[in-house]
Amino acid sequence: MKLSDMKSQSFSRHTLSQWEEAAEKALKGKGISSLHTSTYENIDLKPLYTKEDVRSLDRVKDYIPNVEGRLERASKWFIAQSIKRDSWEELTTAVKDALSRGQNCLSFSIGDLQKEEHLNRFLKELISFDTPIFSIDKKTSLSIIGREEVREWKGMYGIVGFDPLSEGEWADENRLEEWLKVVEEADKHLPDVKTIIVNSAPYHNKGASATQELALALSEGVAYIEALQEKNWTLEKAAEKMHFHFAVGSHFFMEMAKIRAFKKLWQEVLSSYGVAEGVISSAISISAETSRFNKSTLDSYVNMLRGGGEAFSAILAGVDYLVVAPFNEVSEEVNPFSERIARNTQLILGEEAHLDKVIDPGGGSYYVEWLSEEVGKLAWKEFQHIDEKGGMLVSLKDGSIESQITRVRDARIHDLATRKNSMIGTNIYANLEESLPDRQSTSEERLSLPFENLRSRAQKLTRKPVAGLIGLGELKAHKPRADFVKGFLATGGIHAHQSKECLSKEDLLQFVEETRYPYYVVCGKDEEYHDQLAMIVESIHQIDGDVMIDIAGKIPDEERSKWERMGLNGSIYNKQNILEKMDELLIIWEEGKYSEEA
Repeated sequence: MKLSDMKSQSFSRHTLSQWEEAAEKALKGKGISSLHTSTYENIDLKPLYTKEDVRSLDRVKDYIPNVEGRLERASKWFIAQSIKRDSWEELTTAVKDALSRGQNCLSFSIGDLQKEEHLNRFLKELISFDTPIFSIDKKTSLSIIGREEVREWKGMYGIVGFDPLSEGEWADENRLEEWLKVVEEADKHLPDVKTIIVNSAPYHNKGASATQELALALSEGVAYIEALQEKNWTLEKAAEKMHFHFAVGSHFFMEMAKIRAFKKLWQEVLSSYGVAEGVISSAISISAETSRFNKSTLDSYVNMLRGGGEAFSAILAGVDYLVVAPFNEVSEEVNPFSERIARNTQLILGEEAHLDKVIDPGGGSYYVEWLSEEVGKLAWKEFQHIDEKGGMLVSLKDGSIESQITRVRDARIHDLATRKNSMIGTNIYANLEESLPDRQSTSEERLSLPFENLRSRAQKLTRKPVAGLIGLGELKAHKPRADFVKGFLATGGIHAHQSKECLSKEDLLQFVEETRYPYYVVCGKDEEYHDQLAMIVESIHQIDGDVMIDIAGKIPDEERSKWERMGLNGSIYNKQNILEKMDELLIIWEEGKYSEEA
């Protein structure tokens, strides 16, 4: 077809009801509701959104802020990769190298470096590069703005500080008071540095939902404003000194909606305090980091892809600073290669995908606008609930925030364990050939940690654990279930040795005699289980009475007691809790005399 012909083509319009009818036909009668998804924010996501969904938002704007979150400028952001080294000389060289390779923000962590007199020379040299500074690390920020030399660093601008509330120092009011004194002193000498940090990443990395993160960020912001007012700061000054930091997870549109919604919600908070509108528009400062909660030491290169998607959504939402963590950060094996890949992720999104030339790419999307509004509405309600209880400090002290986040985290882990959600290389498509790194992250809150613990148990065994898979009948009949079992066992570090086609009792017994594994899974059709299971279990137990036997597929309720009496242990099936089953199976090798090479 010629281009001229293509331009003249038109498409007939279809109604929503026509689409639903076609969809239900494709779903073979399941209904549109089967395509709906419930999120951890208690939001019901539909498969299709129309302009009617956006029009319906007008009916709720009388009691919540407008949180459409449109951007008024192209997404220009600072690449704020934090650089850490073992000496001041190495740190200076690494930071200069990063700045020469596309990083446009001075971001570093002093870590365990001593002799802080070196910091003065280090900063004086690097401030001359005329790039903003970004540090929300406690030790680093205190080393910068908590020193007398701060008056010597004129011309510094950017973000320097940390969040005592989200980092757990709220229990000691003296610590909060000391920090506010540091902030007041720094303000005298560094007027262009934002030092009041609201960092919601710790809540995210404990498993919080998007609405919880927003509610807590708003509540912290209010707590700091109130504290600064008591020190006679003007509202405008307090607002201009504040900076908000978020972690961005893998739910692409939800994370995008979260940050878009926050901008409008915080505008509403500042407006309610009476801050001038002109100040509000320039006072909102936001940074983001890629999530630590959803990163894994298992199949760690996949973390590159997760980080890329998270960076993409953060940029589309319009953050001012962005940190993409190196893919191997959670295993504490960061090196120049992983730092470069993390930095180049942002460079590609800006310079090759041209995201720095687009104004609010999500604006106008029925789904994005609706979701931003819905997230904002629910977050606003949670924020009001915290406020009614007495504010952020009260809710932190009574443990209600921690318990609410824990419930969401537990739900996330359960959904991963039952494969309602997938984590590539962790609960699905696990790679048995890789080993966990010797050094493990000190974080106990990552989503993958229960699976890493299973793999660690398997890795500690003297010889690798191997299960025997007995394939009943022809390969094409039992292969789907055998493949599923292999993948299931791999998540816990258990290898599988599949038999040849077992077309007779003799074939089965020959495989068992040759292998002598402590654990077998029988893979076949349901009707074969009904006809042959008693014979199979009895025959295997005649060879070794201690062998544990499962079947692939869920045991029918009406057969469970009968099959268990004949010696069947259980089964492996879809939507089963992997963590519970693998814990049971690994004990076979941990407590028994069996560990064979595959």
